[in-house]
Amino acid sequence: MKRSVAAAFLTVCLLLSLLVVPAAAAGGYSDVPEGDWAAEVIEKATAYGLIEGKGDGTFGYGEYMNRASFVTVLCRMFGWEMVTPEKPSFSDCDPGKWYYSAVETALANGAIDSGLYFRPDDDISRQDMAIMLVRALGYENLALTQASAELPFADVTENKGYIALAYEFGIINGVKQADGSLLFLPSHSSTRQEAAAMLVRVYDKYHADIDFLHGFYAMSSYSQIDMAKEMDGVSLGWARMSLDESGKPYLNQTSAGGNEWAVPQGSELATGALSEAGVDYNLSVYASGSDLTTILSADNRQSVVEQLVKAAGDYNGLTIDFEGLGTSLRTSFTQFMTALRAALPQGKALWVCVQPDEWYGGYDYKALGETCDKVILMAHDYQDTNLPQGWVGTSQTRNAPAPLNKVYEALVSITDPDTGVADKSKIVLAVSITSVGLKVDQNGLLASTDIYTPAPETLAARMKQSDAVRTWDAAAATPYLTYSVDGEYYKVWYEDAQSIMAKVNLAHMFGVDGLSIWRLGIIPNYADAQSYDVWSAVQKQRTGE
Repeated sequence: MKRSVAAAFLTVCLLLSLLVVPAAAAGGYSDVPEGDWAAEVIEKATAYGLIEGKGDGTFGYGEYMNRASFVTVLCRMFGWEMVTPEKPSFSDCDPGKWYYSAVETALANGAIDSGLYFRPDDDISRQDMAIMLVRALGYENLALTQASAELPFADVTENKGYIALAYEFGIINGVKQADGSLLFLPSHSSTRQEAAAMLVRVYDKYHADIDFLHGFYAMSSYSQIDMAKEMDGVSLGWARMSLDESGKPYLNQTSAGGNEWAVPQGSELATGALSEAGVDYNLSVYASGSDLTTILSADNRQSVVEQLVKAAGDYNGLTIDFEGLGTSLRTSFTQFMTALRAALPQGKALWVCVQPDEWYGGYDYKALGETCDKVILMAHDYQDTNLPQGWVGTSQTRNAPAPLNKVYEALVSITDPDTGVADKSKIVLAVSITSVGLKVDQNGLLASTDIYTPAPETLAARMKQSDAVRTWDAAAATPYLTYSVDGEYYKVWYEDAQSIMAKVNLAHMFGVDGLSIWRLGIIPNYADAQSYDVWSAVQKQRTGE
């Protein structure tokens, strides 16, 4: 999300207005009823510079907003550079009209479709308003993936993807009927106060900042300790729940048995630096696979909890990273986390990593949200890891590690009002700095089923090759890089500043403002490579730039 000095100024204006405007008249408008549901959003919409009054001391409460006025507001809210072509794109939009540039600018930025007519003087419908907002946010491709989404509105039969996004983002709420049913009333005209409500909801989320930044510190992470010192929390991946020779769970913090989640030599350098910087650091405990059935069993629960509580003594708390939990372990994991919470001393933090329930049903988001201080949603690693031999010689080369529609679906699930985490301030969206490389032929067809994972420094070097081409895949909101090495051709999907921020901005639309990065040591900060300075992009949104 792009922010500006203007946005900050508008926020200051809002704060000042709250000090001087009487509650009886929102924004100073004489026609806004005292105590009306829309009073606050009208006040905000005015302070943000989105909607102006009528010039006579009234807001135009109860009046309908026309389509020309709405696209004019969109231009203000998104700060688009205005365009004024000599030839109009719509036959009913004369270049001499006050709204001409706004209509053309909205078209240029994808908020509206091209066509013969725009109908500038028509009242804007609730449906068109929602669609324009979703498109203005850049989510047209995402909306198309949700065309079959289930909606609570019985009267929505078209444009379901757009309405689904608007609903999940909290832009629209629907209108409850006497029989208890919920309708959207898509064709109904929107009043100025209804427009103000939608616009303010979008504005607040569009201009949100990252309010909690977390990083995983594991293998070879010390090289980016300075980044860690600027985070709000760090999880040190120095422990794994393993099984001993007798099949009993034990906390393994050494390299025994090939354990890569071990306390490294010189660990005090990392903890010392974090302590000096005032950064909270947890001990992250990993477990996965068939071991989890034994680890989470009722017979072993008390022993595992006691070991973890003891290990937490030197840390701010614990981050539990138990991966691959199936539905059969859902109750056991919830009971385990509840017992661990109860056993931890007061003041010790308890964070938990969860995976999307599309694949893993072992995470009770609602219960974990009540038990834990942070819930880290690992909405990544969606790529195919085993390609069928039959794909060789075909154009089947799409393999983004975290397509935006998958991240969206994970966010929908974890924020579900009935089954998700109730307190959204606890939710932290995790992103993984990863790459998925494929070998292709000169025509871009798949040449091998092998998958490569070039490191960030390798990719940064490849980007500087004369034959390297970065392409943005709008559907996945992910880039891929094509290049050659010694006569062989490669196509690599990867995360960069643009793709990471696309996920962060999407999370903001759900009211999720926390970000976790896997991992320190490989966070791209290459200012001289194509959109490959992830760290700077993250820092800018933390400071609201």
